Amino acid sequence: MSTNSSRLTVIGLVIGLVVGLIVGWMVLGWILVPVEWTDAAPVDLHRDYRAFYVQMVADSYALDLDRDLALTRLGKWDTARLKEAIADAKAKANPQQAQRLDALAAVLPEVAVVPGVASPTPGAKPAQAGGGVNLGTVGAICGGLLLIVLLLAGIGFLFGRARRARQAEEAIEAAPPAARRPAPEPVLLTEEERVEEGAPAVPPLGHWMTSYSLGNDSYDESFSIETPVGEFLGECGVGISETIGAGPPSKVTAFEIWLFDKNDIRTVTKVLMSAHAFNDEALRTRLEPKGEAVLCQPNKRITLETASLRVEAVVSEMEYGTGSLPPQSFFNRLTVELAVWAKPEEL
Repeated sequence: MSTNSSRLTVIGLVIGLVVGLIVGWMVLGWILVPVEWTDAAPVDLHRDYRAFYVQMVADSYALDLDRDLALTRLGKWDTARLKEAIADAKAKANPQQAQRLDALAAVLPEVAVVPGVASPTPGAKPAQAGGGVNLGTVGAICGGLLLIVLLLAGIGFLFGRARRARQAEEAIEAAPPAARRPAPEPVLLTEEERVEEGAPAVPPLGHWMTSYSLGNDSYDESFSIETPVGEFLGECGVGISETIGAGPPSKVTAFEIWLFDKNDIRTVTKVLMSAHAFNDEALRTRLEPKGEAVLCQPNKRITLETASLRVEAVVSEMEYGTGSLPPQSFFNRLTVELAVWAKPEEL
């Protein structure tokens, strides 16, 4: 298993443990089935309240001198706890109350056990309401079971995901390499065709092909224009101008083709639009400040000129994407061929 898969497994186990603790402890124990202690015996009270209770039993015994009733009211005490309660009560009692406590102690055996009186053993938790069902134990069991289920589910999910990823990698390795799409043939005017049109029969200063495909959200190609001896003249390129719909990936509906000339104060830009964008008046109006709108079509020729440079761009390949967006509204693929010449007066 790869390092990433191992890390995911550890993260999944930790998350499962935390979720199990939250569900089993807080949700079950505090919200769904909160623990409610009832029917606590006197011996299980706080130390101060045990002293108060013993004092009340002593006061009652002083009035009725009913030993059996006093033993019933006390319930089951261990010797140490009973002596402690009597001593605590005497520490706060007046002389008359102290005498009553001594009188009660005189009739108590070392361990007072009254038949038929149900009382918890020392250290045991008091019984709960609901027919003796311990809700705390039920909550703990449910939480533990849920935690185990979550852990097993998380481990199974992570191992299944790692196995599928490994199978996918093996399938990719076993599959024959896909045939690469041939690069589009240049479609710019040949030298002979340019001569027929009266254009100068000189090779371009630069000739490039640039391609965009859906998912390349940072697409922005630029090319430096230099003389044969390396003198910088300017730059040209193609980049994303406008997107449509929600991403990712971004759905490009218009591109910018631009030309920068160091001898010119302006950068010439034309906006290459999809059919949808070109026919959308509101969208065209919004993109108008960026440059002249041009409908993108196969073998479409676009010319950009500055003071000393001329760029000819041709759409060598294009393909629209499909989906929930309007037809012909965004590009799945686009390839543009660029060639740049120096204007004759600058030669």
